[in-house]
Amino acid sequence: MGNSQDETEDLQAKSGDDGGTIPEDAFVIIDGTRVIPLTQAVVNIGRRIENTLVLDDPRVSRTHAQLRAINSRYIIFDLNSTGGTFVNGERVNQCILYPGDVISLAGADLIYGQKNPPPRPDLKETAPL
Repeated sequence: MGNSQDETEDLQAKSGDDGGTIPEDAFVIIDGTRVIPLTQAVVNIGRRIENTLVLDDPRVSRTHAQLRAINSRYIIFDLNSTGGTFVNGERVNQCILYPGDVISLAGADLIYGQKNPPPRPDLKETAPL
């Protein structure tokens, strides 16, 4: 059985399509100072040096999470990490990212940003009366 990262990379390669365009001028901020542009359809995050985004933090799993560009948005997927993946304090297995979202990988925080994002759904309009 392969690991989750290999399986998701295989799915990406087989599809031959990133599901849409890569979000315009997307980035993450690490440690409040380092701005990392996101320019690939699939961004693997973890401690392993083979990852697209390497986080040298013992709380982060070797293959912790993955960002995938789908329909001009990045979606974060937890790759069965030990410490979990959180967006704005909520534990997630997968989640659409919006500018200003705080991604916590077992306590290591990243801030997501993007130019001209699709609008965030208004929860008040979608909630039942």
